[in-house]
Amino acid sequence: SAGKDYVRINPYIDENTVIVAGGRSVSAWNKNNGAKLWQVGLDEELSGGVSGTGSLILVGSNNGGAFALDRQSGKVVWKQRLTSEVVAISPPANGIAAFRTSDGRLSGLNLQSGEVLWQQVRQGSPLSLRGASTPVTVGGMVIAGFDSGVVTAFDMQSGRALWEATLSVPRGQGDLDSVTDVDGKMKAVGEALFAASYNGLIMGINMRDGKPAWSAPYSSYSGLDADANGVYTTSISGLFWKLDPQTGKPVWKMDDLERRQLTAPTIVGNYVVVGDYKGVLHWINTSTGLLAARVQGDPAGYTVAPVLDGNVIYTLGRSGVLSAVALQ
Repeated sequence: SAGKDYVRINPYIDENTVIVAGGRSVSAWNKNNGAKLWQVGLDEELSGGVSGTGSLILVGSNNGGAFALDRQSGKVVWKQRLTSEVVAISPPANGIAAFRTSDGRLSGLNLQSGEVLWQQVRQGSPLSLRGASTPVTVGGMVIAGFDSGVVTAFDMQSGRALWEATLSVPRGQGDLDSVTDVDGKMKAVGEALFAASYNGLIMGINMRDGKPAWSAPYSSYSGLDADANGVYTTSISGLFWKLDPQTGKPVWKMDDLERRQLTAPTIVGNYVVVGDYKGVLHWINTSTGLLAARVQGDPAGYTVAPVLDGNVIYTLGRSGVLSAVALQ
């Protein structure tokens, strides 16, 4: 699966189920004991998701298939054909889910029918990293990152653009200098959205008007997690930072995990957890920046951030190993 490293399909968790997708199948597992509830084969290679509602599960394929499955049985409820590879799907809001495709489009789909209600395009540079951050839905808006280095908020009902913030501009002659993607995990906290770009900035953005409260020169491919106490991010080289959410100033830097190709971080209580390419999960104390614990997970490694539910994290590794881990 070395060629599929760019595919970052996130587990979806609800009251009692964890739903994962990979290859050409989607499967549902009992959250508490790991028993398999159902598995469904689709005739397309999956590339985006998993998102969902109480009754539907949403996934997308590498040739533009958008699928809604019945949450109880896995049966396909509808299928829609989009313009290119589905790389991410927003959480649904107001009966709509936004599908981000690799051609720089965001499409709003009706959850009942799969009908495309609106489409927006933000073209990126010809050279871009494969993948895209999961769009964030907040208060009637869907906010998406694009390969041109912008983060844009759209009205979920109409698709009308509300504001746009630029996190990255191409700066050099080299190929990698022109990569400006906002691909990593973004996080909304209160009225602030925290987002990062490759070759660019981390920014705290006021979601009412899209104006930056602050920006700081940290590049990240995998993205960040944030709460009222800190913004946590991992750099391309594997440095781990905690920034002040009000100002963007660094609180601590941790360099024990360099060159480990870290996932985006996930805040778990007083810790922040990351996975690495060797399949190790690292717990870091949010106050001190010191390593608190390590657990070996999927030996094939992690590219997707752990997903928190209650005090348990669920991790899906590159070989398809799903684990639930709680720090005692």
